[in-house]
Amino acid sequence: MDRRARSTVPGMSLAYESIRFLIRLVVGLALALAVAGLWALARGGAFVDALAIACFLVGGLTLMLAAAGSPSRRDSVSWTQKWAFSDTFGENRSSRPDTSLSTGAVFVAVAACLIVLGIILS
Repeated sequence: MDRRARSTVPGMSLAYESIRFLIRLVVGLALALAVAGLWALARGGAFVDALAIACFLVGGLTLMLAAAGSPSRRDSVSWTQKWAFSDTFGENRSSRPDTSLSTGAVFVAVAACLIVLGIILS
């Protein structure tokens, strides 16, 4: 199989997009946990209530990032893409995928997860 044919395998793009989504979701959750911890210490009260508010806050900020997009993604390869297609994954050594989700779509998905978590916690 030649190099071009391997880059269009759906699993490669799916692996990259999944890693990109999960990294942003973990960063968003970590930020929400940090904000909730500070909020609970400063104002007192239950940590779960502070976490719900922090999830709404970080989710809203993430939605604003989705609207802004990422011009740097168009100019260079992101570090997540370099990591996802390094020698870590044996099946993904060939090349980066030709198709990918836009940065805004990933941020909207992360924001939706954070806002739904905020709704569940409140």
